[in-house]
Amino acid sequence: MLRYIYILCGTLFVSTLVSLFTHSFSLLVWINTLFNFSLLLTIIGAAMLVIQGGFFNAIIRSFRTFFRKINPMNHVLEEIEGKKQESTSYPLTSFSLTLPLVYSGFALLLFSVIFSWYIY
Repeated sequence: MLRYIYILCGTLFVSTLVSLFTHSFSLLVWINTLFNFSLLLTIIGAAMLVIQGGFFNAIIRSFRTFFRKINPMNHVLEEIEGKKQESTSYPLTSFSLTLPLVYSGFALLLFSVIFSWYIY
């Protein structure tokens, strides 16, 4: 729970700093900056979630099998040496910040959309 609060406060602080250093500070600039940063957090968290789920492992395994099959030199060498095709298992990566990034980014995204709709 503490990670969520740190990410929320950090994003609010960074978006405030970025909007302060623009040409003219206004509420609209701050809301737009907050929306952009929260969208970035959500996209990064979603990409981490896809990688953590092992989506790309099957694609990598398929490419390696395909290139092993179309290379005649490897095929002949494997037959001579009597090697079997091993099925390689890739370890699943796990990130500790995946869900905090997704939830915090989505919460700030909803906040900025509702706030901008209410104000403007």
